[in-house]
Amino acid sequence: MSAKTVGRNAPCPCGSGLQYKKCCRERDRAERSARDRARSIAERERQEAARQAQLEAFEEARALDNASNAVLDLLEAGKLDEAEQAARELLERYPQVPDGHERLASVYEARGDQQQAAECYRKVIEFIRANPDHFDPEYEQYLVEKLAAN
Repeated sequence: MSAKTVGRNAPCPCGSGLQYKKCCRERDRAERSARDRARSIAERERQEAARQAQLEAFEEARALDNASNAVLDLLEAGKLDEAEQAARELLERYPQVPDGHERLASVYEARGDQQQAAECYRKVIEFIRANPDHFDPEYEQYLVEKLAAN
C-alpha cells in the first residue's frame, strides 16, 4: 500500500500493529526520496548528454565549414593541386553532405575542365534531390543553371 493512501496515525499496512508513523513511514519517505533523487540525476544526465550532442554537432558543422572554406581559399590563392586534395579530403570526411563534390567542381572549373565540373555538379544535384528536406530549392536551381552553362 502506498504511503500516500495511508494516514500517519492509521495502522501500518505492513501488519505490525503499529501506527504507520511509528513503523514504515520513514522508510517509505526515504525510498520515495531516493527515487526522486534518482529521477533527478537521470534527468540531469539526459540534459547533459543532449547538450554534449548539440556541442559536438556544432563543432562538426564548424569543422565542415572550415574544411569547405579552405578549398575556396586555396582556389583563390591559385593552388589548384592543393585545392583538389582538400576537396577530395572533404568528400572522404563528410560524405553525408554535397560540399566535397561542389568544391571539386570549382577546382575543375578553375582548371577549365568543364566536363568534370559538370559531373560533380550532377552529383550535387542528385544529392539534393535525394534529400529535398535539407536544401533550399533555390540551391538546386542555381546548380542546374550552372550545369547548363557548362
